[in-house]
Amino acid sequence: MKKDKEIKSVDVVNNSDLTFYNFKTFKKFIKENKLFIVVITIFTLLIYANIITGDFVNLDDYSKAFTSPEFHDFGLALKSFDAFTIVMSVVVQTFGINSSVFHIVSIMFHMLNGILVFILLNILFGKKISIIGTLLFIAHPANTEAISWHAGVWYAGRASIIIPTLIFFALFKKTDNKIYLLISTLIYVFSLIFYRGGGWILVTPFLLVLMDQFIIEKKIKFSNIKQYLPYLLTSLAFAIALLPGYIKERVQGLETLYYVDTATATPLINRIPYTIYMEYTTLFYPKTLSIYHEGKYITPAEYTFMVFLTFAVIFAIFYFMKKDRRISGLLLMIIFGVLPSFSPVIVAWIAAERYLYIPSIFSSAIIGIGLIYFENKINEKNKKQGKVKKGVEKNNFVLYASIIIISLYSLRTVLRNNDLRNSKNLWIASKKTAPYSYRVYNNMGDVLANEGDLEGALENFKRSYALKPDYADAVHNIGHIYMVQGNIPQAIRYLEQSLQMNPRLYPSAYKLGIIYMEEKDFENAKKYFEACLQYEPTSADCNAGLQTANQMLAQ
Repeated sequence: MKKDKEIKSVDVVNNSDLTFYNFKTFKKFIKENKLFIVVITIFTLLIYANIITGDFVNLDDYSKAFTSPEFHDFGLALKSFDAFTIVMSVVVQTFGINSSVFHIVSIMFHMLNGILVFILLNILFGKKISIIGTLLFIAHPANTEAISWHAGVWYAGRASIIIPTLIFFALFKKTDNKIYLLISTLIYVFSLIFYRGGGWILVTPFLLVLMDQFIIEKKIKFSNIKQYLPYLLTSLAFAIALLPGYIKERVQGLETLYYVDTATATPLINRIPYTIYMEYTTLFYPKTLSIYHEGKYITPAEYTFMVFLTFAVIFAIFYFMKKDRRISGLLLMIIFGVLPSFSPVIVAWIAAERYLYIPSIFSSAIIGIGLIYFENKINEKNKKQGKVKKGVEKNNFVLYASIIIISLYSLRTVLRNNDLRNSKNLWIASKKTAPYSYRVYNNMGDVLANEGDLEGALENFKRSYALKPDYADAVHNIGHIYMVQGNIPQAIRYLEQSLQMNPRLYPSAYKLGIIYMEEKDFENAKKYFEACLQYEPTSADCNAGLQTANQMLAQ
């Protein structure tokens, strides 16, 4: 008797309202859900409306992410074999470097992904959970970093190729139509070749296997490995051919650009609790959001709690194996969605909100499943207490709870968008959430310098330097401020120090070249212009400076 009741419960929960298995039924599905698709579009636009007129922020938006030669030369973009670079090249060459246009492109990606998430969740869980999960995904505050920060849009772009891969595989499992497996495989192979994104696309097979084994199948089926072979073999080929080079390049970038000492980094076993803690707390309680997660001293008590939460997640995964395997699968998919963060060799940040764009789909689905579960429990309780009249068992718990959570998510998203509207807003907000981040103070100093507040800028640069004495960028900026103020001895001191710390910091060499030119020390000027060109041979300023120095020496 007890067994029959459990089976019935599972059947009700797993019932899917989705009936499209070919083009004709897909058209019918779209027609039946066109109103909700319109809701997705309008809702996305409403909660991100206040970022459309936002400016570039002084991270890597303007100076690095969108001034790359590939964005201004369509031929170079094509040679990159990266679909997203090609798309952005078209945008840049059509509209120029326009912040509002970039924001609109990001919002459109989010709209598209919202529709794709609705389809995926509909296949897996039915219409009710798909509606709740989709609205939560669209409104999720953690996704602002991927949508409202220009350089984060790559994560939304990758999602637009990862989600269809999962959709067509799920359709294959529902229909046993191998054409869907072929389409899913081709999309994935296309993503490996043309949508690489630094290896992040490799999380797709892990998500696909977990989705199949825990959500679609009723029990673990090792025989399904033959269905995964196309993904696994192509992933292996890609990893062997390109991953070693990417890892080497990424490690060098982290060390030279971001001053991450990968050799002395925290061991993986110690990093895991922090990453899991940040991931789950940000997904399920996204109150505190920060572009940087660094500098804070973690007390033994705080770290103990992180370890406790990690074991709680592991316990929940095993607990729901028998109660509701879908929850176990979704909890695992959240973890595997940020797999690069768990790499023994550091190739990604330990925690970053933009990494949670795909995992937010799974946390939203868990919330939807949980709300429906509690509504069913309330109905059962009311029925036992005789509160149900005329056979009506429904209550409005899911409706009201969903409205509250979605409203809170939306409000937090709108407020976070305001932080990301300009650099000053961002670093004022970041000082509150990451008060010991050396990069926050360096970037704030940059903002104040551009406003003409040189003393305020110098104070922030020195604070950054004090927090991280090997941070060459802050040392360079201190030298730059002294140079502008006319304090040449101090300018030379800090600019030379920054070059000793990071020889790749060619702007320091260029500025030293300028200083020595003005001091009529043409030998030193030539030396520093040559040092600049060693790392940036295409620099017009350094080439012009070297030419002038040579002319003066020839006289």
